[in-house]
Amino acid sequence: MKVTVICKGSEWQVEQLKKRAKELAIDLEMQNIENSQALPHNLGEVVLWRSSSLGVGKERLKMMGMILEKHILINRCLMRLPHATEKAFQQSYVQEKTKTIPCISTFQFSTQEAVEEALREGILRYPFIQKPDKGSKGQGVELITDKKDLERVFTSERPQVYQNFIRNSGDYRVLVLGGRMLGAIKRTATEGNFLNNISKGGVAKEVTDPQVLSKLRRIATTIASIFELTFCGVDVIYDEATKKYFFLEVNTVPQWKGFQTATGIDVAGEILSYCQRLVARKEKNTFSTVYDEYHSQVHLLRNKQFHFLSRLYAWTEKDQYKVFLDALRKKYIGATTDEYRETLKNIFSQKREHGDGMVAKALREKFFTKYPSLEPALDLLFKYLFAKKIYAVDLRPYIQELVKKNDLVALKEALDNDPVALRALSTHAINYLYLLDAYLATKKSAVSPQHYLEIGRGYPEGAFELQLYFFTHCIIGASQFYTEAIPPEDLFIYREMLRLSEKIIKENFKKISLDNKCEFLVCARMCHYIPSIEPSILHEVDQSISQDGNFLIDICNAKASPDERNDLIGAEHRNVLYLMSQMPSHYSAKDPLK
Repeated sequence: MKVTVICKGSEWQVEQLKKRAKELAIDLEMQNIENSQALPHNLGEVVLWRSSSLGVGKERLKMMGMILEKHILINRCLMRLPHATEKAFQQSYVQEKTKTIPCISTFQFSTQEAVEEALREGILRYPFIQKPDKGSKGQGVELITDKKDLERVFTSERPQVYQNFIRNSGDYRVLVLGGRMLGAIKRTATEGNFLNNISKGGVAKEVTDPQVLSKLRRIATTIASIFELTFCGVDVIYDEATKKYFFLEVNTVPQWKGFQTATGIDVAGEILSYCQRLVARKEKNTFSTVYDEYHSQVHLLRNKQFHFLSRLYAWTEKDQYKVFLDALRKKYIGATTDEYRETLKNIFSQKREHGDGMVAKALREKFFTKYPSLEPALDLLFKYLFAKKIYAVDLRPYIQELVKKNDLVALKEALDNDPVALRALSTHAINYLYLLDAYLATKKSAVSPQHYLEIGRGYPEGAFELQLYFFTHCIIGASQFYTEAIPPEDLFIYREMLRLSEKIIKENFKKISLDNKCEFLVCARMCHYIPSIEPSILHEVDQSISQDGNFLIDICNAKASPDERNDLIGAEHRNVLYLMSQMPSHYSAKDPLK
């Protein structure tokens, strides 16, 4: 494989790429492009664009377009968005494209009088920041605390942007490559300085807090997706006053020396390995592409590692997954009885929030309020099931210290007799009912699939998403989340649920997410049901490979969203379901009704 780096001259980052390419036996060359009329000869299969002598005008856009016709181009963003490096454009573009990422109000003024007018109107307030629209490494950034500062630093020689100062204890740099968050650092200014940039003396430290990383990942992968950036550095700042994370800016040609020093991550190696996987997918089918990506990148799945590994282990019972899961045991449940108790207490007492992406959020929250014990009990039962199935640890004695059996049964009986709540809560209620049966295995906890079939038939017109979730999770629940074969005596009921589910998908194909379609295929496998719609679903799968990563994204239906479209972690649920749907399970060799 050959990689071409477009750059005007050598720099530390390029030298790192050259060094790692030699170690990996990859042919890497550096080229500067000065002529926009002809495509350079012998470019590599992958072209990494960092800088060129073409400048930022039409010549650069033309050359990028020519490269993209025959080669894999990293990054193609500047071909479509020539102003992507400008700070004012970045903020306005993100505000235009998504409502999920808090942005910083950003202004441009050509005269000092206009700045003073903005101060009088309250648009700006002291202290505020003045910085070049195309600056980097903190060059030219000024903190203006009063009128004297403004008179001293104001310039109209080149475009400046203005932002109210955000009180902070540092800012964050997140590196994103092919929809994967490589890691994050927190940059903190030295005493007496307001700039957190490492180039200005800031100190960098790796971010390891899972909750902070989760928030940073969501922002960074969204920004990378919006700008169609394959490799970028996303800067985020936490406002100490509002307690919110704000998008600061995105660097389309990221430096990574400080990042690598703080994290120990071999960024050049990651880039070159990524290039190899992009080239290799030309020779693979969709299944092999997705399978190889997730199995090779499982270390980057972070909070989704357990979900991915546990589902594939439940489905296949292969030791390769158990080895990884054993390494996650302490994090998942702990290693001692005291740690089991602490884990369960934390689950039981945690505050639960429902994202805006939840289907029928307003309706469902009404019933979460009616049944406040549902979610904490459901989370405890999930922990019980997987602790038992994967680690052979019985958590019942410790769960019983938090919630009584009679209370769990009483909740079950209330839900069974509240069909409106069952339909609205859908997966949450169904998961609880089946998990409770696995937990207690008593006459009082027994599920009634026929009862749920009749309730599922009663959904009002238009509620097809909740109805589809309802039926598929009855089947998943009956399998104890893929760990057991469906009870043969109930198969005819679950096949009827699948028949109804297939009808829903056929009638609403473009309105249903790829996640739901792949989940349906998994349920069909478990019930030995052959759906006529499978070829259509698999055709959509083949059209849904991310341009920036070897995984499936929702781009072929009305559920498509820019927020997580190129996010390896955000796409994990969809991708593991697809893999399961195309892999034999350890209990599905023969139809028990034949």
